Amino acid sequence: MKTNTKSITRIAIFTALICVGAFISIPMYPVPITLQNFFVFMAGLLLSPTEAILSVLVYILLGLIGLPIFSGFTGGVQSVFKPTFGFLIAFAIGSALISKMVGESTNRKKIFISLIVAEILFYAIGLPYMVLVLKYYIGSTPESLMAVLSMGLIPFLPGDILKMIIATIITPKIKNGLKHLN
Repeated sequence: MKTNTKSITRIAIFTALICVGAFISIPMYPVPITLQNFFVFMAGLLLSPTEAILSVLVYILLGLIGLPIFSGFTGGVQSVFKPTFGFLIAFAIGSALISKMVGESTNRKKIFISLIVAEILFYAIGLPYMVLVLKYYIGSTPESLMAVLSMGLIPFLPGDILKMIIATIITPKIKNGLKHLN
């Protein structure tokens, strides 16, 4: 029972951190800059694959049932039709991928590579979803690939790289510190 309680606690903590990450936001259209992906990175780096994906899925489900925990203090089932929702789906998959790639390792190179792979996944899922919602739901199709990248990728890269660097630096220290608690 201890293991289950610890696991549920870890999932709940990272769900809460992802919520906080959504609240720390710089509004932009159609995708705001938030700290969500930093906490998704950390969930993947510090939790098992199952715990990592569950922390993101619980966050998504809480938002979909109406709690205002998505960026801009929004929530509800209509959030599926927001240009940003594809990134949330990608966060769930990416968190488990990071966890599988890194495991218990504290190797910074392995950590950073896993974050790059996850970041590519975030954009590979999030950008097409954004375009589909903009085109078919909102009715404002981006005019070119460059327009899509200008809306959903380019402004985010400097911050995302900084978040990846910070996560890479602090993760080995956190993992080593957690070993001493058990």
